[in-house]
Amino acid sequence: MTMTEKLDILISERGINKSQLSRLSGIPYMTIVNFYEKGTENIKRSTLIKLSRFFNVTVDYLIIDEETRRAYPSIAPKSGQITALPTSVVKPRIYRAIKGVPLLDEQNIACYDEVPQSIRCDFTLRFSGDSMKKLNINDGDIVYASMMEDVRSHEVAVVMLDGALTLRRVYKNDNQIVLMAENPAYVPIVMRAGSNVHILGKAVAFLNPNASESLV
Repeated sequence: MTMTEKLDILISERGINKSQLSRLSGIPYMTIVNFYEKGTENIKRSTLIKLSRFFNVTVDYLIIDEETRRAYPSIAPKSGQITALPTSVVKPRIYRAIKGVPLLDEQNIACYDEVPQSIRCDFTLRFSGDSMKKLNINDGDIVYASMMEDVRSHEVAVVMLDGALTLRRVYKNDNQIVLMAENPAYVPIVMRAGSNVHILGKAVAFLNPNASESLV
């Protein structure tokens, strides 16, 4: 199996494309394209190391066609020393929503985050501010969201407010739609029922970089 064939398998397993591989690994996009168009005979050592570390495989596995082992044999650890890592997928981190442009278009994407496969979401958002502090969602936390244009009453939504993406809990009745912060310092936004609320998705979980993920 050639190196590019192995790359295709590794890329597919991570659920990414070549552009995302470039962003996440730090390898120039055209370098990756040239693997397929010009071959891999003259690939740089530094590039091999980046690929090896990114996919967690050996350099031998990448460059030796006959090599099928992804890792070198090692002494088995003692019972209780193994910690299983969650399987993850890559999702785009949205930082804006350009009018007339699909939300997940590259123009709206800041970078990509690895998300535990157990969390079903379409995109992530780096939360800013203290408007959701009663939910313990703080400045810098990563929010996982499912893309949708409306949510049910009492659910937390990703909304566009004053040109910025943020979170608000949505309350609805026959006459009103209320966007409520989880912080009494913020005034609720009250609109008539049927108003065009710019909802981008439903928040399903969040990650504090210094702790573990929690459900919203």
